[in-house]
Amino acid sequence: MTMGMGYILVKCEKDAINKVYKEIEKVTEVKDIYAVNGEYDILAKIVTLSPSEIPRVVLKIRKIPGVHATKTLTVVSLEA
Repeated sequence: MTMGMGYILVKCEKDAINKVYKEIEKVTEVKDIYAVNGEYDILAKIVTLSPSEIPRVVLKIRKIPGVHATKTLTVVSLEA
């Protein structure tokens, strides 16, 4: 079984960044989290038991109050 790894960029509602950050930090699959400047407010690295689990984690994060939008970057292998 191959593990899944990805990065989730999160846009927050105004004045909700701290609250959203703290809630994302509680998600078991989140291994690193950063507040960032730019189009998105938060960057979270997730690691799952398999690539098929990534959408479940993304949905969990999208349901957090104050999350406006997300963008998911799934890590893939370039090996043949």
